[in-house]
Amino acid sequence: MPLWGVDRWVPLGELFVDVNILEELSSSRKSELDDLWQDFTTVMHGYSSDRSLDRIGLGKERQRVSGLDVLAKNTNLMVVGKPGSGKTTYLQRVVTQCNGGILQAHRIPVLIKLREFVEDGREVAYSLERYLERCWRLSDAETQLVLNRGRALVLLDGLDEVTGEDGKNITKEIKRFARAYPQVLVIVTCRTQSQESRFERFDYVEVADFDEPQVRAFAQHWFKTVIGDESVGLAKAQEVLGLLFLEENKPIRELAITPILLSLTCAVFHQTGKFYSKRSKLYEEGLELLLEQWDKSRSIERDEIYRDLSVERKLELLSYLAVKKFEQPQYVLFEQEEIEGYIAEFLGIEQRDSRAVLRAIESQHGLLIERSQKVWSFSHLTFQEYLVSLLYIQSNALDNLLEYMSKIWWREVFILTSQALNDSKKFVQLMQYKHQNFEKKLASEVEIRKIIGFAYKKSDLIAKKYVIDALSIAKTRFFYIYRNIALFRNTRQFKFDSENKLSHLFNHSLPKIPMMEVDNMLYYSLDYAIDLTFSNDKHGPLHLSIEIHWYLKDFYKEIDEDFILYEYIDRNMPGFKQELKSLVELLPSEEYLNPLCLRPNELISRLDENTISNLAVDVNKKSAEELDKYYFDNFDQLSDLHSIYQEAITEPVREWWKSNGETWISLLYDLMIRFESIHPEHRHLSEAQKNVLNTYFYKIDLIMECWDVSNLEQEFKVEAFKDFLCW
Repeated sequence: MPLWGVDRWVPLGELFVDVNILEELSSSRKSELDDLWQDFTTVMHGYSSDRSLDRIGLGKERQRVSGLDVLAKNTNLMVVGKPGSGKTTYLQRVVTQCNGGILQAHRIPVLIKLREFVEDGREVAYSLERYLERCWRLSDAETQLVLNRGRALVLLDGLDEVTGEDGKNITKEIKRFARAYPQVLVIVTCRTQSQESRFERFDYVEVADFDEPQVRAFAQHWFKTVIGDESVGLAKAQEVLGLLFLEENKPIRELAITPILLSLTCAVFHQTGKFYSKRSKLYEEGLELLLEQWDKSRSIERDEIYRDLSVERKLELLSYLAVKKFEQPQYVLFEQEEIEGYIAEFLGIEQRDSRAVLRAIESQHGLLIERSQKVWSFSHLTFQEYLVSLLYIQSNALDNLLEYMSKIWWREVFILTSQALNDSKKFVQLMQYKHQNFEKKLASEVEIRKIIGFAYKKSDLIAKKYVIDALSIAKTRFFYIYRNIALFRNTRQFKFDSENKLSHLFNHSLPKIPMMEVDNMLYYSLDYAIDLTFSNDKHGPLHLSIEIHWYLKDFYKEIDEDFILYEYIDRNMPGFKQELKSLVELLPSEEYLNPLCLRPNELISRLDENTISNLAVDVNKKSAEELDKYYFDNFDQLSDLHSIYQEAITEPVREWWKSNGETWISLLYDLMIRFESIHPEHRHLSEAQKNVLNTYFYKIDLIMECWDVSNLEQEFKVEAFKDFLCW
């Protein structure tokens, strides 16, 4: 089989990763657009964001089955999937498994590439029986015997690749053949289910995007095959995967969920030893691959109205569609009539012709896909964001782009624009000026000015006391601005991302300053306590309560063990240590917290007798090590018991925070105000004021990131960062 980015063919067995199949097509689902949008926003802003590598993970997660296992049903299949999703490789694997006697061993497999059948089939008037007779070199009677007894497995690859009258004739022949020989198993692949009529007696299934285990397996196979040395290949794959699954590379990871784009990602790393420093370069190559090179590499020609558009014109159309939707609050999902209207408007064609263009984009490139009946989106949010950035850059409309600076879903567009511009200095400075104008407008907001001023005052105090450089002052200021505002963050995902960024800043970039250590510990505890008390999340109470309990308790111990910290608190914060101890003692009893940290053998021994009697092991006759091994060997069966047990001990913790959380938070606020870790005004802000502070911090964070990813010299970035936060 060919491998993208490699100039030789490789054995199928060295690269194949089992394809997963969805037994319900996305485009067959009947879902309201509003429901799909709700699902999308839940994925983006909630804890469920890790369920899919694709940020557009719409609807409930659907059941996946192995592509090889699905053949056990012995029903004809129409397998649809995006370009490069692995349809052809799947059929090739079915053939090898069948020939090896592992799968459908009683059948004779034959794989027919339909784009080749266009030419070869003319000689037999597109008769599949006569074509098989020639392939097998059997007589007509012998071929009929094989077919009538259902001893054939006919695999037809690429129905979307045959067009015009030839395509209609071949489609008609496949339907006739399936009716004539119901005992024969027929599998057809196609990029979409956009045939004019459905195939009777066929189940329609869809090739699923890769999940994380498949991404990892594919990358390992890819590097072992290309490098030719198993140990070196595995080491290189681990290096790539370690980088790919970093939070900062989430947009690249989102693309790498089909074999073709994961191959591109691996090829780039293999050739350069790293991912592109500009993500936009990878997206550009990914789009070029899907828009032009993939069909060209397979010698496929299309026969539709869309064919006459150049690659540049296709990119312009896709960018236009991306921006049209992105400028709306619901920036992902198109109704079919809406997107057809945009296509007709851009190309100056009738709406009925725009439908053909839409279907062509779906089937040829997979860049637009039907998420549900008559509901469309870009296949990857990353491509949509890149195309939006591309349009603003090419149309020299960066001033207009600034109008969306406070919209959180535009964040990646700003970052990509900062990366892609040859000289991003002017663009980021424009962002900076816009933010400073926003800050000046806050002059009348007395309470907000007090909180921002408090953050500046704290950083200035540290600068005088510890004589730190200008860059450290800027970082300290960012720390206090974030910590004072983070409590109001209204999206979990952004809060999580910023927390990671701040954690890195605090642990690795800033000097060790006792005042900041104390403040960080108190902010951290207050943040989690607010989540515990006011969140409706049912899964976090035990985890968060443990975090607060141990964090405060460990810090209390650290005061005695760290001389510098002890001296600072003793001199500047009289009574702090005792008040901290009192707060810890008010928290839920440790007896609720310990079970989560039990060793497996202790967990098993604490289960009730009824549950223990159902285990396939005599608990009383096994050592602790043997019980541990039993637990991990049977984790899939026992994890449910673990969850039930954990839920039972979580309930008292949840109830404690529900009943006592506000009181405990109030005491923590009092302590923080008394020792000047937080401004008193902080606890009395209105929702509108909190939203203003959210916007204030978001813009600072975005500008800092855009400076960081720009192509400017490091020294200039440092100076810009200092000037921005210390102006």
